[in-house]
Amino acid sequence: MTNTNQPLLDSLLANPTRDRLSATAIGIFGGARFGMQTYIWRLGSMGREGINLSGNNQPDYQEPFYGPLQGGGFGGSQWADRYSNIRTINIYLNGINANGDLSAGEKAASRGMANTMKALAFMYVILTRDSLGAPIDVDRPVNAAPAPFVSRDSVYRYILDLLDSARADLRTADAGSVAFPFPLPPGLAGFDTPGSFKLLNRALAAKAAILRATAAGCGVPCYTRALADLDSSFLNRSATTALAFAQGAYYDFSNAAGDVSNGLSEPLNGVTFYALDSNVFNAQTQPTGSPRDQRVLDKIAVALDTGRLGGIPILGTLKFTMYFTAGKDDPRHQIPIIRNEELVLLDAEAQWFAGIKTTALSDLDQVRVNVGKLAPTTLTVASADPAFITELLYNRRYSLLWEQGTRWIDARRFGLLNTIPPQVSGGSVPVAMPVPNAECSARGLDTDCTP
Repeated sequence: MTNTNQPLLDSLLANPTRDRLSATAIGIFGGARFGMQTYIWRLGSMGREGINLSGNNQPDYQEPFYGPLQGGGFGGSQWADRYSNIRTINIYLNGINANGDLSAGEKAASRGMANTMKALAFMYVILTRDSLGAPIDVDRPVNAAPAPFVSRDSVYRYILDLLDSARADLRTADAGSVAFPFPLPPGLAGFDTPGSFKLLNRALAAKAAILRATAAGCGVPCYTRALADLDSSFLNRSATTALAFAQGAYYDFSNAAGDVSNGLSEPLNGVTFYALDSNVFNAQTQPTGSPRDQRVLDKIAVALDTGRLGGIPILGTLKFTMYFTAGKDDPRHQIPIIRNEELVLLDAEAQWFAGIKTTALSDLDQVRVNVGKLAPTTLTVASADPAFITELLYNRRYSLLWEQGTRWIDARRFGLLNTIPPQVSGGSVPVAMPVPNAECSARGLDTDCTP
């Protein structure tokens, strides 16, 4: 089916005009949101945040809870959509080089945007496949041999290299007061100039460096790098209001004909996505001793219609409400790419493991007290690392609930997957998603395609 958000490939390759490149840039933003809803509920299922009880496809509720994940089913998703957008970005970058209408500054601004979005796409890929690695040398002719897989650490290094290259281009454009030669979507309001987009770029770089620090074993050097990136991002450590914590970059959705709506914004009587009861049971209480963590109260409500499927003993009684507007479901509701609340918690992690523990604890309390309405942490600078990790992951779980699979990703990178209860007898929590069967077959692989 033709993507109406971008021009046909042949016309872009043959004649990459300013207008066609602008249309392709819009298509890149549109393509980035493809698969985000399934990304959230699939990773959220593996991390036992929620469950899909629609019953339309048995693997959707069986595989993440019982396993094993299949490369041709539930587990083979979150791949093609990312690489499809990466291919569009590569074509766009080639078109920029061939274009004779854009100024040098406009080309730099365009490259800065494109490589930032490319890095983001690769981040989603490696977060799902983890130790399996992923192909990165994918800018090849259609008839060329498939790109080889590289290690997890190589993917993270490539992501950081892309982001650093993009920052250099954004700096060049910003120094010349050049505007982007294309419109940016509303969800990127506040990042719509090369100078301000650089703040988003550094936020993603900080996140990638921290993921590399744990998942790939880079450790303190990556945490130290992340602190520098955070200082150059839109991080606001002094945030106290909901608006300040919500500041960030978002994917846009719409219920307009031909556009993509936010299917995660489901009414309370919907029968597809349900929040697991453990989100409530595991939440701490506010100082009064009665209400749960405010993040639970803000993001979960009692379902009007319960859901149950044969074959899985989980009754859906709770619904997610973080994508509601004015208390009601809203198919136009945005989904975060990255926001300040996450940056404060990333800063807490980086500060702690870089040895600046007072700031780390201050960051945690900034979120605990102002967002969760909880008492300050009882940790001190003398607390052991495992105690800090427990507190960090608790706050990341509830601050980023049903946004990006945070609980599953965090438990894996800290070697704590065994702390996530399977929720079902005989169940298991997956380690990673397998590589799609077709990718393995194309390379003649019968091993290394499953975790």
